[in-house]
Amino acid sequence: MDKEYNYMVCVDCMTYNQASYIKDTFNGFCIQETNFPFVCTIIDDASTDGEQEVIKKYLQEQFDLSDKSVVRNEETEEFSITFVQHKTNKNCFFAVLYLKSNHYSIRKPKYPYVKEWRNNCKYISICEGDDYWTDPLKLQKQVDYMESNSECTLVCNRTRLFSDLQKRFIGESYCYHQSQDIDVRDIICRGGLFIATCSILYRKSIMNNYPEYCRQCDVGDYPLQIYAAMKGNVYYFNDIMSVYRVDNSASWMGRQQWNAVSDIRLNGIRSRVQLFKGFSTDFPSYSKVFDNKIAQYINRLMPNWRCPSKDREKYLDYFADEIDAYTFRWKIDLFIKKMRIPKIYNWYSKVFLRSYSQPYIKY
Repeated sequence: MDKEYNYMVCVDCMTYNQASYIKDTFNGFCIQETNFPFVCTIIDDASTDGEQEVIKKYLQEQFDLSDKSVVRNEETEEFSITFVQHKTNKNCFFAVLYLKSNHYSIRKPKYPYVKEWRNNCKYISICEGDDYWTDPLKLQKQVDYMESNSECTLVCNRTRLFSDLQKRFIGESYCYHQSQDIDVRDIICRGGLFIATCSILYRKSIMNNYPEYCRQCDVGDYPLQIYAAMKGNVYYFNDIMSVYRVDNSASWMGRQQWNAVSDIRLNGIRSRVQLFKGFSTDFPSYSKVFDNKIAQYINRLMPNWRCPSKDREKYLDYFADEIDAYTFRWKIDLFIKKMRIPKIYNWYSKVFLRSYSQPYIKY
């Protein structure tokens, strides 16, 4: 039997130093037209760019701070919190946590702070503080589909790409050219960017037995996508309903040192390799797909020919056991990369590794 929930959807919004973007994110939440209540849990990770002040001003302008029957203001040693209801959109609630110290830098979990709301919802949607929604019916469309298709565990949609560097839209991220179920192999092979994170809504119940190798992974969206695909169907809407910012130095992607060979970098890659191994063991019908993904992942993230040879050797030594288990095809792929022949490698990737490419429309 279905449990009764206070909110149909809980929107996860993690944000840090995104003062220039957070208003667009909030506007995307507040324009949602739904026949159910939803709560947006916004966690500011001790921003230093004035974002907390921007958030407080937005709440003063858009939310009813005088309704004592709804408003809550609390403070602990770790954070202060404000819970409010929108002035006109009565189905829209915000629970805003202002962290007093940065939790990301010390790998301290933040979700326990908002379990009160996460435990009282049926679905969870994701939108970080630099992305935003453009379709007022995004949540309603996605929830309606999930309610009518009990086997569906996650839905997503077509997304526009906005370059923060060029200050313009540069393309779109999409899965297919029509709305349909997503092939499991596409989700595994094409990586976390295949599905735009800001487009995701998923059934919270799938997290009840979430594997430890997913929790230990240094990224959160990709393990979720794969696990949802293992537990049911993933559906793609070909409607543009969200915007994903690229070339943004304040985002998680922008903060990564993609060509570094630091211990932090290597451990991060290792956590994703362990993720694929865990899935391969628990879901043996896809073991060959995950084995190929491990090889593709290690090869693709190897430091390029511009890096010192000692860094490249350190990287190869770190993943020596996995490389020894490669099939012949992946050993050729690695050899071409090591020989510093970019033109041949690009040709080889297009001809033999096409299933691992990411589709984008470029304007």
